[in-house]
Amino acid sequence: MTVEQFLRPSSPAEAVALRARSGAVFLAGGTELNRGGTPRASTLISLAALPLRFVRAEGGAVLLGPMLTLQEIAAGLPSPGLGILCEAARAVGNRSIRNLATLGGNIAANKSCADLIPSLLVLGASLVLLGPEGEREVALDGHLSAPDRAALILAVRVPRPRPGVRLGRQRFSRTANDLALVNVALLVRLDGTRLAEARLALGGVAPRVVRLPGAEAVLTGADLSAGCDALLGRLDEAVRCSVHPISDLRGSADFKRELAAVLACRALGACLNEEAR
Repeated sequence: MTVEQFLRPSSPAEAVALRARSGAVFLAGGTELNRGGTPRASTLISLAALPLRFVRAEGGAVLLGPMLTLQEIAAGLPSPGLGILCEAARAVGNRSIRNLATLGGNIAANKSCADLIPSLLVLGASLVLLGPEGEREVALDGHLSAPDRAALILAVRVPRPRPGVRLGRQRFSRTANDLALVNVALLVRLDGTRLAEARLALGGVAPRVVRLPGAEAVLTGADLSAGCDALLGRLDEAVRCSVHPISDLRGSADFKRELAAVLACRALGACLNEEAR
C-alpha cells in the first residue's frame, strides 16, 4: 500500500469528519491493513491519539475500548464471566500480532474466521458508534450484517453474564498460529436441570460469523435430567443443516460442516461439565 496522507486526529469527532471528507481508512493496530494484497486507501486516519483504550464498568455491563490490544484482553479482564473473551484473544496469532491488533479492528475486519466475534455475539455485545449523524448504539449482530463503514467504534458494551450461565468455546486450526478453520462459542443458562437459554455462534461456515437460531432452539428448554446423549445428537443434526461453508484451499465444505457439528457438541459438553467462567 502506498500511503500519501497520514492523518492524526485529536478527537473521535475529528476522525469521523476526516473520513467523511476524504474516504480515508481508520488505522488502529495495522495488522489488517499491512497484511498485503490490493491497496485499499492512500489516506490513513490514525486512531493512536484518541482516548479509546479503556475497561470500564457501567451498570450490569463492561465497556471495552476499541483500541485495547488483543494481548491486553488475553492477559485478563477485571470482570468475572468474561474469561471466554480472554481465551478467544489468546488464540489469535502470536504475541507479536496480539500486541498490535485491536478489539475494534478485529470487529471492523468482520472476517468469517474471527476469533473474538463468536464470543462477543453469545455474550450479547453491542457497539457504541459515532458517525456523521451522531452517536448511537447497535447490536453487534446487526452491525456485522450491515456494517456502517463511515462510523467509528467508540466502545464495545458486553453485558455481565447472568447467574446460571455457562460458556463454552472450541476452535480448530491447521497450526497453532493459523487462522481458525472453524470456531464455536456457546452460552447456555441452566435453571436446575433445564437449559433455559442458549446462544450459539460459529465462524468459518458463512461469509461472516453467524448465530444458528435453529440449533439454539434445539437446546432451549431441553431437560438434562435423563442425560444429554440424545440432545447432542439433535444438536449435531441441527448444526449440519444450518451451516453452508465453502470449499477452499483450507478445507472442503463437507469437512468444515463436520467440524462445525463436532465443535458445537464439544462446546456444549464444556458448558455442562465446567463452572461458569
